[in-house]
Amino acid sequence: MALDQDKMRGLMKEILQEEYLQLDVVGYSLEEKFDEQKSRISCQMKNVDGSPLEVTGEGVGTIDALFAGLRSHLAADYPSLKSIAFSQFSIRGLISTEVARESSKAEAEATVGIVNSEGKEFVFLAKEPSVSRAGIQATVSAAEYFVNSERTYVKLHEILEHYRNEGRTDLVEKYTDLMSQVVQNTSYSEVVEQIQTKMNGK
Repeated sequence: MALDQDKMRGLMKEILQEEYLQLDVVGYSLEEKFDEQKSRISCQMKNVDGSPLEVTGEGVGTIDALFAGLRSHLAADYPSLKSIAFSQFSIRGLISTEVARESSKAEAEATVGIVNSEGKEFVFLAKEPSVSRAGIQATVSAAEYFVNSERTYVKLHEILEHYRNEGRTDLVEKYTDLMSQVVQNTSYSEVVEQIQTKMNGK
């Protein structure tokens, strides 16, 4: 039975603990060329441990450019990101009559869709005080999700191999089941090849 995204995120945090990637956006700069229908973004972020990350990318619009930049920057370490694609982006204002006169209380809700190697779509939402901030946060959340998914897959593989060597068939079954849940996020074929190469090299 497949886990929904919230439960899957909970599993990732449980397995990875302090290795769970969580990025905070510090700021960004954007250059748009209307005649070329091209945007270039430079986004500054930091991990929970304080380590900085700067991502640049180009695309048709801010969100497309950021997603392309994140995937390009992270795919070298997390090859499963090559198997996902940007599928949709929408934004709506959340303004009620009570806050209509106070623009500082208005919010925007962004929806970013990512499709995996099997054509399954994952949807990420973010509510922020501005349209651009909401879109960027939703896109970063999507990248976090798939990076942590791959990290979880690799970690579960390590745990599984440990219990196989220990002869713990009960725990082998448990972690095999967990891996079958995580593998529904996207393809890990290249990750598996890297793991096998590393194991054969020992």
